[in-house]
Amino acid sequence: MKLRIISGALKGRYITVDDGIGFRPTVERVRESVAEMLKRRLRGAVAADVCAGSGAFGFEMLSRYAARVDFIEADKRAASRLGENARALGVEGRVRIVREDVKKFVDGASGLGGVYDIIFYDPPYGDAELSGLTPKLFGLVKPRGLLVYERRRLPAERKNADTAGKADLVDVRLYSDTAVEFYGGGEDADSDLPGDV
Repeated sequence: MKLRIISGALKGRYITVDDGIGFRPTVERVRESVAEMLKRRLRGAVAADVCAGSGAFGFEMLSRYAARVDFIEADKRAASRLGENARALGVEGRVRIVREDVKKFVDGASGLGGVYDIIFYDPPYGDAELSGLTPKLFGLVKPRGLLVYERRRLPAERKNADTAGKADLVDVRLYSDTAVEFYGGGEDADSDLPGDV
């Protein structure tokens, strides 16, 4: 299977994904919408694609001029394919592939403080243990950075999702069966997130 990079310097190029690898790539419409929201933050950013799978969003961030993207992926075959795609796109010098379970990665990096400007986190939908790691991952974000968490949309969620009750949650975007939550720190952290999609 091939996934198209939607915009930026690598627009129109493709990454290759092994069939039957057992993960769900972020759909093109969601990738396009979220990358557009983040475009001003991405230039020169140090970013991470956690539970990277295909790496589609990480390569989208590189295409929009992120300085570096760390791909965190436990699966050996997927991690190998991430490296192959980085070389094929000519961005291997801006990529670091960490082949590690996300829980071990978070525990190992937790003492480092703010490391990333942007973290994109797309764990398998419905995995409660992995979804529970969002506060720890947010601890790896720089003070004015963002954690972008993709999850399954709940049946009762409406178009104008409520951000109340979750610390540091600044915005939620809903797309068919997907919800994307944006966690940001500091005043005006969400100032460049646009209005409703």
